[in-house]
Amino acid sequence: MDVSRRSFLKGAALTTLGGATVAAGVFAPLNTELAYADPVLKGTIGLSFGDARFMPLGGEVMGAVYSHDIAGTDAFDLTFDYDATMFLGIAASAPTAATTVLAYHDNGSQLQVVFKVDPDTVDYQNLLTITVTGMNNEGEGAVNLAGAKAAKQGETVELTIDGNTVGNIAIRPSDPISEFTIENLSLAMTLFLVDSTSPRWPDAVRFDLDANGVIELADFVRIANGILDAANSLRLRFHDDGTFKILQVSDYQDYVNSGTKQNVNAKSVALFEALLDAEVPDLVVMTGDQVGGNMNAENLQKYITQMMKPCEDRSIPWLVTYGNHDEDATTALNEGWDKIRQLDFYRSFPSNVNRPTMSGCIEKVGRNTSCVGDMYLFLYDTEGDDPIYNIWAFDSNRYTSRGIAEPVPYAANITSSNYDWIRPQQVTWYEKSSKSIEETYGQKLNSLMFFHIPLQEYTNMYLGRSNASYEYTGRRGENECPGAVNSGLYGALRERGDVKGVFVGHDHSNDYIGNYHGIYLAYDASIGYQTYGGDQWKGGRIIELNKSDLSQFDTRMIYAAEYGL
Repeated sequence: MDVSRRSFLKGAALTTLGGATVAAGVFAPLNTELAYADPVLKGTIGLSFGDARFMPLGGEVMGAVYSHDIAGTDAFDLTFDYDATMFLGIAASAPTAATTVLAYHDNGSQLQVVFKVDPDTVDYQNLLTITVTGMNNEGEGAVNLAGAKAAKQGETVELTIDGNTVGNIAIRPSDPISEFTIENLSLAMTLFLVDSTSPRWPDAVRFDLDANGVIELADFVRIANGILDAANSLRLRFHDDGTFKILQVSDYQDYVNSGTKQNVNAKSVALFEALLDAEVPDLVVMTGDQVGGNMNAENLQKYITQMMKPCEDRSIPWLVTYGNHDEDATTALNEGWDKIRQLDFYRSFPSNVNRPTMSGCIEKVGRNTSCVGDMYLFLYDTEGDDPIYNIWAFDSNRYTSRGIAEPVPYAANITSSNYDWIRPQQVTWYEKSSKSIEETYGQKLNSLMFFHIPLQEYTNMYLGRSNASYEYTGRRGENECPGAVNSGLYGALRERGDVKGVFVGHDHSNDYIGNYHGIYLAYDASIGYQTYGGDQWKGGRIIELNKSDLSQFDTRMIYAAEYGL
């Protein structure tokens, strides 16, 4: 199941129902003889988890219910907001054929589902199945008739999941939304058959996509198809010749201010643009330390916009991982711009393909925010139908208690390094997700993994570089600076066997690669001229995949000198 950043719909196939073409599983035609009643904006559903077995720290999910009546058929728009730091996810599904899911969207912190029920055949104690996944367990409950009616009447809604009771919290109206989103489809449905003579037309006119003066089925279909187009366009696909190219860029590490430095380093921009124009990658992966100095929130946004403009101008998909410096803009950090807020901003760019944090283990210790942006991203076959490759991205976090942070939970093993490490919870999430992908698709998907701070195994490989089987090549201009604790990620990768290469940044003067017992460990040199590392070594790393053998890949460093920079 692919979840797009902007929209996701179950069932992308098109079918014809009642003479109109609609997206199956996305929209079902309504009885056009009766208008959709106004929603009753009363009642919310709150899911409280206090069971230590299910949610060690406790947690809460809250949601709003909008209820409609259509010719004796009850329809509901149910929205749940959940905290990705506490929950891995929440899902809704139809328990029987008597419930029809009209539309479905999960953006990583909010689930919205529009469904209707057949009053003649539905089990009123089981209108909709809700599944919530915590760190260590999964709970399942059902929306029932009492809950639905209470929502309509503004009374307390009760829902039970694993013995934890649901209670009414607060009324929360929906926010205005843009076209071609699942939220917009739901809102448009509340304006069904509103026409230009209605006092509600000012609210409805933006949904009149065929400009015929009435909100009708054809408008819903256009919205649904627009959502599908947006979702499908974000699927990264192999080319017809079977190739896919990735550009890794590391350690831009720059800043802007309102005084003498209002722009990012021009040399860094020129090199970035040269790499993009010469190589035309299908995906750019920024492996951390995008930020390199103090900025306020306004300048941080200006800086990120300037830094990523080369990708945006060329409509090249890109994603970021975080390094130890990405919360160095302390003024912005004091204004709330931690890595979580930054991720939201990165994801607002049209060409960005970051997903919401998927590992579910975000934590804040002192001024450090950990585990932000952990995700995987499928690469699809040429037709865009089936995933055939996977990209993992991790936050390798910041500093240990020897740095600027307060003590963190796994630091008993601290060495001379003051750098943080990929946490055991992140490793566990990778293992579970890798196994789940294999179960879903019937095979392991060959993968690459990207993050910032190198593993301790990089040093082990370098020390054993005389071993011909390591295929060691490249430059080591400084000692490796790995995390202080080996939390077992490399061992997990060996055990699972899907990740063929690990790619990091961090140590600007290193760009070597080697095959360490079956997994390639690679550095990318720094691209940023505002930070250390000789200008002659500035560059990026190219990784090329080919469908003919996805267990292998080709990779090379490209330096600024090759472009005369």
